[in-house]
Amino acid sequence: MEYNVNVNWYYKGKEKNLLLLTPGRICTSSPELGVPSAFADISEFNVIAEVSETKAGYIPELSYGSHIFQDLVEAGILYTAVFEGKNTKAYHPEMLFEGTGNKEITKEITEQPEENEGIVNVYDVSDSDLYLYYDLTEERLLIAKTPATS
Repeated sequence: MEYNVNVNWYYKGKEKNLLLLTPGRICTSSPELGVPSAFADISEFNVIAEVSETKAGYIPELSYGSHIFQDLVEAGILYTAVFEGKNTKAYHPEMLFEGTGNKEITKEITEQPEENEGIVNVYDVSDSDLYLYYDLTEERLLIAKTPATS
């Protein structure tokens, strides 16, 4: 069953900071390896992180030598991975939808049949205190809430 998820197109030109967490490989032609798509489907994102989902058989494979990597570099998109294992100290994607100011907006911008709900989720966290820090040299990524100030 096909359905339309227009997250990229919805945000085109809206000057939003967008993070995409995706299982396995992005822009693969093989659905068993990750998410089949094209660069035009992800071009508005600032950060793309391929995430391990070993129970489902998805393992990131950052495609530094592929055509998609060149497109990501030219667009200034941070391309990274979250692997299961000792180097991943903590992974809590629920932080993206828990907390004040975070809104689940999937139904507002996509056309998903009811049976596919929950497969793709879009959260607007622009009113929250989430920040992304990336150390390219050490290959360390941190998404954190800043402490409340009084």
